Amino acid sequence: MDVILAGYNVDADVLERIRQGEMVDPDELSPESVPAAYARISRDPRPIPELRIESRTEVEAARRSNKNIIFGMGHKSVGNHANFNFDILGLSRLAVEYLQARRLGVGYTEKSQRYITLQGDYVIPAEFDDEARDHFVHLVENVQNRFYLDHVDTLIAHQKETHPKLAQRAAATTARGVSDMGNRALNMLEGWGKEDARYALGLATQAQIGTTMSATALEHAIRNMKYAPLAEVRQLARHLFENTKDIAPSLILYTDREVFQRSFKGRKLYDGNFQDTPANVHQAVQETVGTYQADQSETAHQSETAHHRQGDVTLVKANDIDTNVMAAIIFSASQLDIGRCYSIARQLKNGSSTEFMKQVLKAVSAFDDPPRPFEFTDGLIFEIVLSSSAYAQLKRHRTLSLIAQDYDPTLKVTIPQSIVATGLKDEFLAVCQQSEELFANIHPQVGKAAEYCLTNAHRRRALVATNPRQMCHFA
Repeated sequence: MDVILAGYNVDADVLERIRQGEMVDPDELSPESVPAAYARISRDPRPIPELRIESRTEVEAARRSNKNIIFGMGHKSVGNHANFNFDILGLSRLAVEYLQARRLGVGYTEKSQRYITLQGDYVIPAEFDDEARDHFVHLVENVQNRFYLDHVDTLIAHQKETHPKLAQRAAATTARGVSDMGNRALNMLEGWGKEDARYALGLATQAQIGTTMSATALEHAIRNMKYAPLAEVRQLARHLFENTKDIAPSLILYTDREVFQRSFKGRKLYDGNFQDTPANVHQAVQETVGTYQADQSETAHQSETAHHRQGDVTLVKANDIDTNVMAAIIFSASQLDIGRCYSIARQLKNGSSTEFMKQVLKAVSAFDDPPRPFEFTDGLIFEIVLSSSAYAQLKRHRTLSLIAQDYDPTLKVTIPQSIVATGLKDEFLAVCQQSEELFANIHPQVGKAAEYCLTNAHRRRALVATNPRQMCHFA
């Protein structure tokens, strides 16, 4: 994995002076000066440009100001005025999901699996022992990647046969001397074929991502990911921190306990929400599921909740906020479908809901946000069973409230129609079966890291809360 700090925002006046050939103090290139100036707007009568001049020429004072305002007074939003650009290379598709869990103050652009023919690069998880590593390498190189490399051209040819008019347009464009890169019809046909071929690729396949984060989002990403269950994600958090700690030390203080306590002597950094809340939620849910039997009868939820299922999508219509939130919490830390989650949540509401919520929120301090299931109060709530490939598209809609369960091989796989039409279904299913076998064999030892063995075709449940405006954008 390579994480390269590609850029950050600098006061435009400084850049203009450099363009004019003027030598500037390197401290004036700090991304901390603009946040420090903007943080003082509400209390300082001077014009903003004067505040910026003072901040960039007195960097240490600006840093002290940032520390006091952002961390001492709790005005975290000031960090949104500083932005950082990162080149991230060699990150697995599985780890990408952790990076892109942040929704605000971020931007992501990925190397497309649609337009780029993949070369088979993949991540070998640090959690695997020698035996598991050998089996994993064989699976990826000789099974998953082999299917992709052997059949991507077949699937592209199928798209050309299925869409003859588009294929004719592509051929005519090529005949006019247009390059393949500029041939939109050809790119579309080849993209469809590559998209379908990638369903056989593993979640360990490497990605490249251009990422932009505000200092606020960066700080949250580092704090969250340094406690992730995957070693690769924890390594990503370390790289992000190391790339920025010396450039903007006053903006990411919350990411390191020792640095924070040196800056604020006598004060303690409370990281329990990031470190302990996922485990607390999991424990509370497992104990609750073991105590309450989910009633799966058709009439179990008619009074408060109605579920309308069509294919892999279930619309939840509920009218009780407490039940909605508890059902979402249960969903987030289990492999249960949404109907069973609601059944347990209703029983919980009539029983020990207070104790349940105390366990869930045990490590959440007054400075923390509650877990994401608290967004699932009302509106349009859907449960969706979808493949990894489809989930990658779904999570691009950043403003959705989205919770995803772990990948679950019992939900089977999504098979692209082109794979069926070209007679590759049995071979494709064999790839998925071998992936599931290794997953099952090593899961007891490595837990979440076993998901590296699965493919883009494997499925999970996701819970989505949205509204009609977002639905129009989504469509």
